[in-house]
Amino acid sequence: MLDEPVTRVTPTKGKGGIVRLVVGCVLSTICLYFVFRNIKFEEVGRALATFHWPYLIAGIASLAVGYTARIIRWKLLLEACGPRVTAAACASPFLASIALNNVLPFRLGDVVRALIFPAALGVTKTGATATLVLERLVDLLTLLLCLALAASFFPKGALPASVVDIVIVLAVLGSTALLGLILFAGLVVRLIRWLARRIEGKAPDKIIGILRAIGDLGEALQSISRMRTILAALAISFVAWAGELGLYLALMQGIGMTFSLPGGLLLMSMATIATLVPSSPGYVGPYHLAAFTAANLMGGSSTQAMTLAVLCHLGVWLPTTIAGAIVMIFNRNLFQAARNQASLEVSGDRT
Repeated sequence: MLDEPVTRVTPTKGKGGIVRLVVGCVLSTICLYFVFRNIKFEEVGRALATFHWPYLIAGIASLAVGYTARIIRWKLLLEACGPRVTAAACASPFLASIALNNVLPFRLGDVVRALIFPAALGVTKTGATATLVLERLVDLLTLLLCLALAASFFPKGALPASVVDIVIVLAVLGSTALLGLILFAGLVVRLIRWLARRIEGKAPDKIIGILRAIGDLGEALQSISRMRTILAALAISFVAWAGELGLYLALMQGIGMTFSLPGGLLLMSMATIATLVPSSPGYVGPYHLAAFTAANLMGGSSTQAMTLAVLCHLGVWLPTTIAGAIVMIFNRNLFQAARNQASLEVSGDRT
């Protein structure tokens, strides 16, 4: 596979990027309004004051196990379409991308992991992008399975019909996309290559370049979409989300809610899937509304639901952001390698 030049990443691009950012911030504000409108903040303050903090330590330890599994999964996928890499080498770019996702709009951390960080690992940007696509599909299917499992323990009609509809739509789309990768990736790549050859010399070079890039991405997806690789990725995904589930269950215990595995699955699944909704950086708003709703469905009071929503967001967001910031500070090669690669490509073009 051919590697492309390093692409400059900017938070927004023209008016379209600004519009998306404004829309996301408006949606975040609306979600926060529905969360805060009936909340008494003095009660939330008392709930936080009586929180059993040892549970937070246990939860963060469990979260660390989950992110370790994610790093191992990324290593597995990278090796399926490129040279061998170590889990230690994958840890820094992975954590850095999560931190950037937490503070930048439009999941720009994913873009950086796909286009900037591969130079530090010695892998192609095309291969890194393919692993990211498969990661997202596998995570979505795992979460939907967790949500379906949680819903099966609740009485019929307990969950809003809109939640059930969203689960069904996402499950169908995600399953179709994953099955399509397994069965038809090779056919799609051959068709794109054939089309690029047929129109070469007739169509603009930019169109030909785009088709070739899509073909390269398709080849990378084909190489990591073997059944054995996907099954291994799914197995590791369950470990990863079990680690994150431990954080949610610990926080539920910390505020005095009854231990409930289905409730924890519901809380984690709804809150995480809500991050797909456009919002302000850090997923503020949709995440809190989904977590608040899930806690209420479990029988928690409004004060408990609000406290849990805040703690869950901070419990997931703060440790991963700090970890990512630390690796970016102490591992300057993450960005320097990309700059060096870009300089070599530019000097090569001039000679």
